[in-house]
Amino acid sequence: MSNIPSYIKMFPSSKDIFADRVEEHSKSLFPVFSVDLNHINPAWTGQIHMVQFNEDPYNEETVNTFNDYCKDCMIGFDIINGKYSFKTDFAYFNLTGSWKQWFEKTKSSFTNTKQKFLNTGVLTSPNDNPADIYEQIGGEPNWVQSDETPTDPDGNPMTFIAETYTGNYTDDSCAKHIYLFYSDKHKVAVLLYQTT
Repeated sequence: MSNIPSYIKMFPSSKDIFADRVEEHSKSLFPVFSVDLNHINPAWTGQIHMVQFNEDPYNEETVNTFNDYCKDCMIGFDIINGKYSFKTDFAYFNLTGSWKQWFEKTKSSFTNTKQKFLNTGVLTSPNDNPADIYEQIGGEPNWVQSDETPTDPDGNPMTFIAETYTGNYTDDSCAKHIYLFYSDKHKVAVLLYQTT
């Protein structure tokens, strides 16, 4: 595990990162790693969490759950005592019949990658190649499309925390770059993804 930075905790348990409705969160959200916030800003405390998700982009009914921080390619959380609480109804993750197979592939391949890591202390991709835990921590995001930096409730840009590539964790034909942002003032986390 020597390749894991001290400010990263790999595959935290759902009960350690979700503030409420842990079972509901766990059905659709897969904790990848936690980052010590003081690594980003020495004045900050606690951790923030990268999670993988695979929502159904073809289920038009989920638009009823959309808000400023939960919409196409984006999910948001209130942070309560360092843990996440989803900012909309879990119907956001409802799946159409044709998308269930892709979600199940995400879930099963993520579970396999996690178990291999827990057994060996080394992250390997689903095809057993060495894998990067993250693409970037802190600094400025390296967008694969255009800049989509979210803003906090005051309209100010949120702070970039991390980017990860889901192809290092899952083999589900839905590989994407997930970007994690944070507002310390408002205790809000936003994850959004882009694809190439």
